[in-house]
Amino acid sequence: MKKFLFEIDINAPVAPTDYSWQFGVGCDHAYMLHRSDVCEHIKLVHDELGIKSVRFHGIFDDDMLTIQSFADYVPVPGAEKIRELNFRQVAHVYDNVLKTGMKPFVELSFMPSALASGTKTGLHYKNNITMPKDLNEWAEYIKAFIKFLIERYGREEVESWKFEVWNEPDLPYVFFDATQQDYFTLYAATAKAIKSVDGRIQVGGPSSSACKWIPEFVDFCNKNSLPCDFISTHHYPGDAFGNTISAYTRLKELVDDTVDKGLDLTDGIKNIFYHIENFAGWTKGGLTALDKKARAEAGDLPLYITEWNSCSIFGAPVHDEKYSACFAVKTCLDSAHLTDGYMFWCCSDIFEEILCLNKPFVGSFGLVTTDGIPKPNFWAFKMLKELYPERLILPYAEDDVEIAAFKSGNKLQVLIYAQNAKPTVDECFGVVVKVNMKARSVKMAAIDSQNCNPKGEWEKLGKPDVLTPAQVETIKRDTALKWRGVPFKTEGGQTVAELTLRTNDVVMLTLE
Repeated sequence: MKKFLFEIDINAPVAPTDYSWQFGVGCDHAYMLHRSDVCEHIKLVHDELGIKSVRFHGIFDDDMLTIQSFADYVPVPGAEKIRELNFRQVAHVYDNVLKTGMKPFVELSFMPSALASGTKTGLHYKNNITMPKDLNEWAEYIKAFIKFLIERYGREEVESWKFEVWNEPDLPYVFFDATQQDYFTLYAATAKAIKSVDGRIQVGGPSSSACKWIPEFVDFCNKNSLPCDFISTHHYPGDAFGNTISAYTRLKELVDDTVDKGLDLTDGIKNIFYHIENFAGWTKGGLTALDKKARAEAGDLPLYITEWNSCSIFGAPVHDEKYSACFAVKTCLDSAHLTDGYMFWCCSDIFEEILCLNKPFVGSFGLVTTDGIPKPNFWAFKMLKELYPERLILPYAEDDVEIAAFKSGNKLQVLIYAQNAKPTVDECFGVVVKVNMKARSVKMAAIDSQNCNPKGEWEKLGKPDVLTPAQVETIKRDTALKWRGVPFKTEGGQTVAELTLRTNDVVMLTLE
């Protein structure tokens, strides 16, 4: 067993604790926010984790009914000219967001069919991913949208939101069926339309995957004197849909294998898309390296990472396990103060980009399950929320086990985490923590196989397809973050605590 000794000087220099991850969270697509359970999940992460805004796709999708014509019902010649523009469904969604205590982070997507130049869609919910057939018509639509928001919510409120043009336009098969130059043209028309209504509204982009297109986008805006109030981009380990490209090239083979194994849809999705070899090239701290690069490329503009997670593969078991929690802790601590906002993707497992799966644990991206049960990553953010306001500046050494320490007066917190990018690794470590303070008590909370592990409790129940309300409440109660006393010694003005942890465990100590 590998052993670690961490000696912490409580009088070490400090820096402000970074809470940029509280800036926001993602939540699938707009239509889902008509649902009361999704809104309950959003309110939960706001109230319990302190997250301030929510971002989602598809506010202009056809299911939001912003433009309807008689041709949608009776496609006879001339019927398309009988149409109306109405943002009532948009209002219901944003009303619901505001009731949760969140603010909308407005993603301007996708293209209403009535305005679209084509019929290409990318996801299960049929998002039109083509350019507008007429940029002037699109600009008038955007102006009408902004005017509607101001009339309903007030100029001051809307000016406190942020408006992001599109989503991942660098991914042509799922989000944007056009070129980089087309996106820049779309951005220019959109940003000008917004500013023509209210110059104080903040607009930005390029909302790219893998931190792509930032230098080109900044250069385009500068050369054309375009408004750009912030840079937004995304990153995942292994990146975006790149992890599943091998699955698509072998789709028939993988489908046949899934049928031969007799797997149902939930396990079949995992069998088709989740392949452990995709993790081979993932590096520890990979997202922080991308954050540093994006920060340099964004220059003086605010930088928002509007999507990130431990894995980009839908159906990946790691989303429901301690792996994601430990990844979140390390990523947030390593990327401290590099960005102006970090938005985890996403809030809820009620999610239908590919299919909306119904089982309690399906490997979806959320902080909470379809039943509203907090997952290990939820409790990781709960730990981060409780961090004291000053972070000790300690000698940094990336290793199998790492720590970060935080203080408030004479109180100290120590986060200990054993993050590993390879989900198959499972090692045990011995840890000794020495602090030059005489503590009266030492308490510990953990995210591991025994604690904050709702998937494990579901498995103990026999993995029922549908949990009863009583089972849901029992799992919530039994897997909430819990504190317990830790044996410790005080000697020579020092406090010494010893513990063991396994790969991808997270432990939080409080010394008082």
